[in-house]
Amino acid sequence: MTKVRAPLSFSIAVMTVVDLIGWTDAAAIARRAVRTIRHWSESDKKGSPTLDQAIALDRAFILAGGGYAPILESYARQIEVITGEPCRDSLAQDLALATREAGDAFSHCVQALLPGATPAQIHRAIAETEEADAIFPRLIGRLKALLPGNGAGREATGVNQ
Repeated sequence: MTKVRAPLSFSIAVMTVVDLIGWTDAAAIARRAVRTIRHWSESDKKGSPTLDQAIALDRAFILAGGGYAPILESYARQIEVITGEPCRDSLAQDLALATREAGDAFSHCVQALLPGATPAQIHRAIAETEEADAIFPRLIGRLKALLPGNGAGREATGVNQ
C-alpha cells in the first residue's frame, strides 16, 4: 500500500533521497537506524532529521546524481507558503529550466535512436534524460504550493483533514 505523504513535507524529501541512495546508506549517513529513516519518511510519524543530517542527506543525494537538494527544497517551499504567495517567478524559472532540460534530453534521445548511434551517444542521452528528470520534483512541488491550503487537504490526498 502506498502511504499518503503531505505535499511539500520533509517526509517526501527524505523518501526522494532514499529512493536514490537507499535505506542503508541513508541510515549510515545520518548515523541513525534504518527504522529511524523510515519514520522520517512517513508523514504520520513524529521526527525529522537534524539540520546536519538533512545537509548530509541532501549532499549524498546530489553526489549520487540527484540534480537538487530535496530536503532544502522542501524547507524553502514551506517557507514560501508561510510567508505568503508562492514565488511565481521561481515557478517560471523552474518551468523554463525543465523545458530546456527536456528539450536537450529529447534531442539526445533522438540521436541515440539513429542507426549507428554510438555507446557514447546513448550514454549522453541517458545523462541528459536524468538531468531533466531531476528538475520535475521541484517543479511539481512549486505547482502544489499554488493549491489552497498548501495542497495538503482533500485536493491532494483525497482525504479530509
